[in-house]
Amino acid sequence: MTVNQPEFAPEAAENKTLVLADFIRVARKFLWLILGLSFGCAVAVYIWSKQQPKLYDATAMIQVDQHGTLSLGASIGASDEYELKIATQIIALQSRDVALKVIKDPKLDLLHNKLFNPSGKTDIDSNPFTRNMLVGAFLGSLSVDRIPKSELISVTFRSRSPALSMAVANTIVDSYMEVNFRYRYQSSQEISKWLGTELDTLKDKVQSEQREVLDQELKLGVFSQGATGETSLLQSQLEGLMSAEITAEAQKFLNEAEYHEFETGDVDTFAPSTAPGATVLSTLSVQLSELQAQRTGLSERFGPGYPQLRELDKQIVGLQKGLMDARAKVLKSALNNVNAANEADEQIEKSIDAVKAKAEGLSPEVVRFEEAKAQYVTDQALYDSLLTLLGAGGIESGLKTQETNRMSVADIPTLPSRPRVLLNTIAGFGVGFLFSLLIVGVVSALSDTVETVEQIEEALALPVLAAVPVYKLEPPDSSATVLQPLATINAPRSAGAEAYRILRTSVNLMPVSRESKVIGFTSCGPGEGKSTTALNLAVTFAQQGKRVLVIDADLRKPVLAQRFRLPMPSAPGLSRYLSDPTMIAEECIQPIEAVSGLYVMPVQEIPPFPSELLAQGRLDDLIGWARRHYDIVLIDTPPALLVTDALIVAQLLDIILLVARVGTAQRRALRRLREELKKFPDKQVAVVVNAVPQSQSYYGGYGDKHGYYGSNGGSSKSSSSTVVERSQPVGSGRG
Repeated sequence: MTVNQPEFAPEAAENKTLVLADFIRVARKFLWLILGLSFGCAVAVYIWSKQQPKLYDATAMIQVDQHGTLSLGASIGASDEYELKIATQIIALQSRDVALKVIKDPKLDLLHNKLFNPSGKTDIDSNPFTRNMLVGAFLGSLSVDRIPKSELISVTFRSRSPALSMAVANTIVDSYMEVNFRYRYQSSQEISKWLGTELDTLKDKVQSEQREVLDQELKLGVFSQGATGETSLLQSQLEGLMSAEITAEAQKFLNEAEYHEFETGDVDTFAPSTAPGATVLSTLSVQLSELQAQRTGLSERFGPGYPQLRELDKQIVGLQKGLMDARAKVLKSALNNVNAANEADEQIEKSIDAVKAKAEGLSPEVVRFEEAKAQYVTDQALYDSLLTLLGAGGIESGLKTQETNRMSVADIPTLPSRPRVLLNTIAGFGVGFLFSLLIVGVVSALSDTVETVEQIEEALALPVLAAVPVYKLEPPDSSATVLQPLATINAPRSAGAEAYRILRTSVNLMPVSRESKVIGFTSCGPGEGKSTTALNLAVTFAQQGKRVLVIDADLRKPVLAQRFRLPMPSAPGLSRYLSDPTMIAEECIQPIEAVSGLYVMPVQEIPPFPSELLAQGRLDDLIGWARRHYDIVLIDTPPALLVTDALIVAQLLDIILLVARVGTAQRRALRRLREELKKFPDKQVAVVVNAVPQSQSYYGGYGDKHGYYGSNGGSSKSSSSTVVERSQPVGSGRG
């Protein structure tokens, strides 16, 4: 069975989609909470920021040369691996080795500086806990970043002392460039050492060849060389081939030196820069060193069972495998260079052997002399070339291998970089704002209270006949003898009075088979305004010239006698009529002098058993008599979910009006009331929404102050009435 609805009733739960108005409504309701939390967090963060010590940033910049060289005799242009080279430099600048070198620098004396080492512990070499603590503090104050679209790297150190931050930033750059220079110089020196050994062997060979040439000259005579034109031609060819062999053997020696130095060196040895993947190998080596140092520090601090060590071990194993693979590729590339140089040298030697074979028919002594002389000249030139190369490797190797240059030194900062009071305050405001929105969202999601007309309509699945906006009237005069202020009497042109007139029109349009309509008012709980709604609707009907009877059927907490300030409060009322079969209805009804055509049947005394009194049958006779003598009968009943009185009265009604107050009614209560009303399928049931905020009201532009209806009219008291948001309608105490 379903509740009948008029044809004009909107469909329940027609639109459940959240719109901007819902968010604005919630924001308005919790405006002070949102602003309070936002400004509270902002003030708290501001106070916290002002109490923080001032920190100063000093920045030095270095340049990573994109065209730098890494080994002897080799230069490369712009490389696709330049980005890896930059990343390697950044990682190396933040390494533990550089940090420890700067911390131990006697010029800075950071170990005894209270700003850097407030603990005063200086046993950095013997105590791993102190070492890790100081290195962690140092790296936490250090920031190394690449300046976009440039070859520059910025090195920034933060400290409470401007002078200390400048000194540390410059020392970091100095220490790194010194370490970088020393490593590369050492690598070049290793190559030079190997070349020196080869040069000694070549020197002995040249001296032996020189002696042989001198012997041949003594035997043949100085004028015998070049005796024939053919011999001179062969000598020219042989000398050309020997010159080519000088270049080939020089390159072969250089490639062999690089390959030998890399093959016999340890894992940290620099790879030849000409070999593909050398920069990748360098990057992996730095990353592996960092992870191993980090693992050592964690193991010393937390013990071998620390969970993070297992993850670090996996990363170290992976990097070691990658490092070995990269090293194998670089070594293979270096070996290929050696093989290529050997092949070139072998080709030249074959050509020399061919020239020598051609000269076999000539004089053996002359040929032998020419060969010895050509070999001597060739080896002497090769010796001179290697001697020059060795000198460059031993003296200028550091300069030629240096690829990082100081671009600018750090200066003493004059303004603190931290704390950023304004930025922190704005961030605190934002955090407070977001936190307040979270609270509002949780409260709104968990709240069961209805906040809009649409929510009430969705919960009840019933048509809404009128939405009464919040309004406020002047407090009643205690000496007055007329009824307490009502919007329909004291402010007839207000938005509230207009809402009751709309309700009257909607009730008139509801299809009822009988000529006289009996209308009952109920609600889920107390304080939702059903008594006020009944009184104002009664006034609007009376103003149409109809005879209206208002019956106070709340035998537990009656209010009509108080509201109307009846002149005869002790006169019999509904409870006397229901309990005394001899009592007639006319004796229990009193007219309201202030409103023509309006009559009321109050409750003069509260009976002990209200439900039994209403159900014994006299109420049915009263309603039948009232239909014959009045045009409209309005019955004010107790809340339907609290007591059964309203359901007993509902059997005799034509129309049941549920009054639901925004901000008071509960969704669960409304749904339960809807189920109770399904017991009366033959009744017309509708909803009156009470205390609708002005922002949701249909009358926002037509109130007392902005009036389409004006601010004056109706009575002398209406001019002092005002419509105020968030105020309570009159009569919100019980009904």
